[in-house]
Order: sequence, then C-alpha cells, then structure tokens
Amino acid sequence: MTLLLGLGIIGSRCADHLTAAKIDLKTWNRTPKNRPDSVKDLPAAAAEADVIICYLMDEIAVRDVFSQITPSLAEGKTFINHATIDPDTTMWLNAQCRALGCHFLDCPFTGSKDASAGGNLVYYLSGDPEVIEKHRALLEITSREIVFLGPPPAATVVKVTTNHVTAALVQAMTEALEISRRHGVDPRAWHEAAKLNGCYAGAIGMKIPTLLEGDYSPHFSTKNMLKDVLYSSELGRTSGVATPIAKQVADQLACLKPEHQENDFSSTYLLQQQVTGKPSTLNLGPRTMLKVSGPDSVRFLNGQITNDVTLTDSGKSISACVLNMKGKMDAFIHLSQHEGAFYLETDISLRSLLFQRLDRYLIADDVELEDISDQFDLIHSPEDIDALHRIGSFTSSANRFGWDGLDIFVPSGNCEIESAPFAESQAEAARILNGIPKWPNELFPGLLPPEAGLEETAISYTKGCYTGQEVISRMKRAGKINRKLVKLTLNKPLIPTKAKLLVDGKEAGFITSVASLYPDQEIALGYLKRKFEDASVFQIASPYGGKIIGESKLR
Repeated sequence: MTLLLGLGIIGSRCADHLTAAKIDLKTWNRTPKNRPDSVKDLPAAAAEADVIICYLMDEIAVRDVFSQITPSLAEGKTFINHATIDPDTTMWLNAQCRALGCHFLDCPFTGSKDASAGGNLVYYLSGDPEVIEKHRALLEITSREIVFLGPPPAATVVKVTTNHVTAALVQAMTEALEISRRHGVDPRAWHEAAKLNGCYAGAIGMKIPTLLEGDYSPHFSTKNMLKDVLYSSELGRTSGVATPIAKQVADQLACLKPEHQENDFSSTYLLQQQVTGKPSTLNLGPRTMLKVSGPDSVRFLNGQITNDVTLTDSGKSISACVLNMKGKMDAFIHLSQHEGAFYLETDISLRSLLFQRLDRYLIADDVELEDISDQFDLIHSPEDIDALHRIGSFTSSANRFGWDGLDIFVPSGNCEIESAPFAESQAEAARILNGIPKWPNELFPGLLPPEAGLEETAISYTKGCYTGQEVISRMKRAGKINRKLVKLTLNKPLIPTKAKLLVDGKEAGFITSVASLYPDQEIALGYLKRKFEDASVFQIASPYGGKIIGESKLR
C-alpha cells in the first residue's frame, strides 16, 4: 500500500492520478478531506504502507508528521519527500530513515496546478540509484520527467534555487509589464515580442494570460514561493554567496497583504496597486530648475507664463503654462519665490527647451536667467516636517497630487531622503484619481491649456498680457474646446496608455495615464473629443493593432 501525505493543490491531483493508475492508495491530510481513500489513524496507515509519499507544505509540517509516524517506520519501507523544504530538514530525514533501516528519496518537483493535473510534474531526484529504480514506475505516474542529481540534498538545492530564479523572473516581468503599459505598449504585444527574446521562459507564458484577466488563483502560492526564496537566500548565506536579488524578491513577496499569501505568487503585481491617500515623502528625482532674478523679473515672467507671478508672494508654489504665439503649450511649470528670486521647476526633459524659450524673450529686461538644475534636489512631503526644513535651503507649499503639500529645495548631494517603497506609484495613483494632469502624459507640445482643465489652477484672466494670451481669452469667450481631459475607470488590468476610446467603432479619444487602486479598481485619465462629449461608456482598443481589449466608463 502507498500512503500519500498532504492533499493541497499538488498532492490532491497526484492522488487522483495514482488512484486512476490502480495504485493501492491511502491519503491523509491535516484537515480531513472527503475522499474515499482518506484515513484518520496516521500511525496505523504508516505501519501498513510500503511507500510513503509526502506533499506537505514546509519543513515544519514535514518534521512534525514524520515524527508522528517514526514508530511505524521499519526496514524495507521507503519515504519519498516531494515537499519543498530546507536542506537541513532533507538531511535530517535522510539520517532518520537510515537509523530506522528504511529508504529515503529526496524528490521535490517543479510544475504547478496544471502540470500536476496532467500528470506532468518534473521530479528532481536524489538518493540511492537502486531505490530510485525500484520506485520509478510509481513516480512516472505523476511526472513527465525524472532528473537524477546525486545524493541528498542535491535535489532540494536545485529546487529552491530554481524557484529563486522563477520568483525573480516573475517579479521583473510584472515590473516590465507595468512600465511598458504606462509608456503605451500593450502588454499583449509585449508578450508576443518577449516570445522572440532571450528572456522568455515558461513562467512568463504561464503568468501573463492570467495577469491580463486579474486572475490570481493559486498555481503556486505566494507564501510557498516566499518560503523557497528564503531557503535559497539561507543557502547563499551559509556558503558565502551574496544574494541581494533573493532578499529583494523575498521582501516584495512578504509585502503582499495576508489575504494574498494564499494566492498565486504572481500577486506581486498587486504591489503596483495603491491605496488612495497621501504617500510618504517623495524624492521627485531629476528636475529642470531655472532661477529668474533681477529688478524686472516680475514683469518679465508675467509676460511669459499664464498665471499671476505675484501669487507666489505668500510662500505658495503656483502652476502655470508657457505658451507659443498660437496659445499652445511649450511647457508646464511650477513657480515659487525665495528672497526676491523666482524658481521655475518642471520635467527634466524640458531643460534646454525652457531655458532657450525664456532666454529668447530676454531683450531689454534687467533680469538674470540661470539654469540651476544641477544645484538642487526637490523633495515633496504631504506634511510640514521640521527635519525637512533643516536640510532644505527653502520651501514652498504646493499641490501636486490633489492635496496641499510641501516642496523642499535641497542642495544637491546633501539629501539623504529616499522615496519610501512604492511612494512614486502611490503619488501617481493619487494624481490620476484626482484628475491632475502632468507633463508629458496629459500636457504636451501643441495642447491648448483649457483642454486639460487648467483654467482654475494655472491661468489668470486678469493679470494682463502674456505670449499666447489672446488665443486663451478667445477660447474662454467662446466656451468651446475640441477635446477635454476626463477621468475613467477600466474593467481590466494592464490596459496601456495610448489605447483608443471607441464609440460605435469610431475613435472618440485616447488614454493618457493609468494606475491601479487596491483592491481591484483600475483608473485612468484620457482625452475625449467634443463630438463624443455625451458618451460615458467606451470600448478600449489596443494602441496600434486596434484589437478590443477592454471597456471604460467616465467616473
């Protein structure tokens, strides 16, 4: 008789195959299962069994259950361990079996729910070759291949280190998919491209289709993958091998909420989902910073930007647009004032363009224009924290993500503040949730500012003339725009930016920014053409192929 221990995702399916193959099988599980072959008296069943095969979860369960059946083990019996455990426990089992006069096979597997359902596991096998041959026929019932690796714990070492690689691969893949979709690449197209790339592996082909549907049902659970990566990291430590990737992946797996620990380990994608609210202090990274000073600086700037420069007198940062003569955007900036000088800050990609654009209009003004982008780091905090004032040269209040926060200008090289994990994605999610446009997603060359809804926050209609002002004033009087920025919900994850919004097959607009909110809300910003302003439900087409990949609603 064969006794199978552990009726989880893998064990239960292997038990079905063994039963179908007419093996005289009994099964046991810590939580009793409703199976005709289940037994309650574990020691008695172990005493009756010739072969005991183990699919328990971890080394704690394996040691506990093995200790319970030790009195029932005797010479001639074989204990085959399929559970993924640490090498120390593998060698403990080997020693215990030797002392009892029974055989031991170290036999972890690779393959998930589908592989076990098809009898297609791959067994990594360590042990006595004669014992292996004796039980090969039994092992072949639930596997498609058996790989002999030498004496224990070789099979265990291979299993945990290959899972180390798989976990790192899937984590990197989820990050790559999120980066790609936010840059307008459909993850479906990414998948097709990856198939022809050296990075492609079975795990990618298995996980992407389920991620596209938001399906995290367990093929291999998060908690089990975390266990195995920690085993691999410990193997590195004891052998003097640095394992920074294993440690980072383990941290990510451990970050998942308790309710996701039983889900598939591809749930690491959910780390991109953000709870709404204020993020931690955020280092905004490289930014374009220009300093404008001199007696004529107020008059000069008021002639160049859409907002009223004097609004910065209260220590507040304001947003504004820099336009061309046709009223279309050249740049979007935040402006603050410190000790009589003005500081323009914007996306780093506009560094040369913005300096040249302002310098071109410096004719007879007593103004000094300096590029100080390399002199400061910019920190944004949702709270006024004393420690931030101490490291900063100056501060200004700013609303960047939908709430009042604080910008801190810190001399380059003096900032020890790093963004908290996922602070960037949390801030981005908050920005999209609150409908705040940014460069270059919603704000870009050629855009007319009213189309982005900037009238109340970035445009003054009373301060006087500036470049492009006549066009903006005419638009206000007319009260019509050709497109408008809208807030959207999406019905599926991994919808890319630049995806098209369709109404009755006609292109009604496009998506500019995407984010995921915990637990299962997908949100976006996009532009809707005036012709379709009464529509509220849209089909979503892939940016370039035109394939329908989802639906969207106004929110």
